[in-house]
Amino acid sequence: MPVGLKEQMLVKGVAFHLESGLPPEARFLLEDFRLAVNNAIRVGLQTHTTSRNALIRLAYGDFRENHPKMYAQHLVSAFGVAAGVLKNYRRRVRMSSAHRVPYVKRLMMKAENQAYKLDRENGVIDLPIRAGCHVHLKLVLSRYHRKYLDDATLSLGSLTVLPDRVIVAFRKEAPKPYDPESALLLDTNERSLDGVFVQGNGTRIVKAEFPAVATIQQRHHDRRRRLQNKKSHDRRMATFLCRREGSREHRRIDYRMHQVANAVLKFAESQKSAVVLEDLKGIKFKRNKDLNRRLSLWPRRKLHQIIEYKAQWRGIPVMKVDPRYSSRKCPICGRIPDSRMGTEFVCECGWRLDRHINASINLLQTAISKGLEVAGGLRFDPGAFQHDVVMTLYDPARGARSEPNGTSCAIGVT
Repeated sequence: MPVGLKEQMLVKGVAFHLESGLPPEARFLLEDFRLAVNNAIRVGLQTHTTSRNALIRLAYGDFRENHPKMYAQHLVSAFGVAAGVLKNYRRRVRMSSAHRVPYVKRLMMKAENQAYKLDRENGVIDLPIRAGCHVHLKLVLSRYHRKYLDDATLSLGSLTVLPDRVIVAFRKEAPKPYDPESALLLDTNERSLDGVFVQGNGTRIVKAEFPAVATIQQRHHDRRRRLQNKKSHDRRMATFLCRREGSREHRRIDYRMHQVANAVLKFAESQKSAVVLEDLKGIKFKRNKDLNRRLSLWPRRKLHQIIEYKAQWRGIPVMKVDPRYSSRKCPICGRIPDSRMGTEFVCECGWRLDRHINASINLLQTAISKGLEVAGGLRFDPGAFQHDVVMTLYDPARGARSEPNGTSCAIGVT
């Protein structure tokens, strides 16, 4: 490796619940940490400082006097958290999206890897409170947690302590992506990922459906509207109930997005495929109110982010290409028809194909022109996709269990 270049480090946060809750001493530490963070934010606003090191130089002495019993490493971490809040605040001010003075309301604390010890075998965290006072946090372990605790290639990062759980950051060097032997092109839609798989001369149409996501979003939107009308006389309670509905919606959608991403990447890894996605940054919707709301809730960026970070963690190559006109362009003659009615793409030259699959073929052509290379090359005939059988990468009905609201929840790849 050339001198001066550093290996990229990947970080993954894993949440652990506590067996017996948070000890009183640790809760007091969380309160002191929150107070120190808010004091550091106040200093940063007064001095127009957003750098952690600058905040430490300006205020560490005074903070040491105000918090004489706090572990020194925790105090330094408080400055780091405050610097992150200040940078986000400055970014929002520049975008004219927020001018309210920031502060940390939630009880929390962050400890760097030098400020705590983790017994990986027994799942016990030794957290110093102050000189001569330590607390031991017993973690609830499962096979999922053991996968990270028993992996010797993972080093420990920061520790975030919350009233009901802790989050341990595991780090590792980014693996070098393998040389792809095939390509998996995916067109992102509201209810599915539709695409094509190309390996040498062979081609397949692939599909990963998640129709429950749109149903969940609409259901929780209707619930929030009913709660706002029902609790219009009590704004505080309406806000609390709507936030709870939002948290439920987030968890349900997040679960399904992870299942879809796992299924797609499991297939890509087994076939040594490069994954090609659309670059969906900067998309704006200017239609009617209901359609704008539905499309703005479409979790396309979330799904792409999950696929990208999981692929980077596994060493799977990912490429993003411009999707402009991908669903409207004919891959045979290059014509861009004005009509976009229906789910089938029809061109004057006689080309007919499902609009999503047509978009995937155009993405493949764009990716090849942008430098996508696979071992042995790619040779495909677009006409072969017209009569190809769809291969399902993720089936939401397989192993589904019923939820209280009647929405299916599939048990997918872990």
